[in-house]
Amino acid sequence: MPMTTNEIAEAVQKHAVVNYEVSGWDYIVECWTREEIEGRLKEHKITTLEDALDLYGKIARIFHDRRTDAQAERF
Repeated sequence: MPMTTNEIAEAVQKHAVVNYEVSGWDYIVECWTREEIEGRLKEHKITTLEDALDLYGKIARIFHDRRTDAQAERF
């Protein structure tokens, strides 16, 4: 049975918590509500956990890269 969008959003949040210190997943934990995650999944017509983790992994990496660049500029 396919997962609902809410279940996928919940799984994304759980993945983000487990990977909090990896490649920007902390950003997903700290800045995205379940409703926001679910809304983005619907917007992109994402219906699988694999695709959701791919999308949010890309988003997390973007913010991780921006943070890393900003920290490098401080020195």
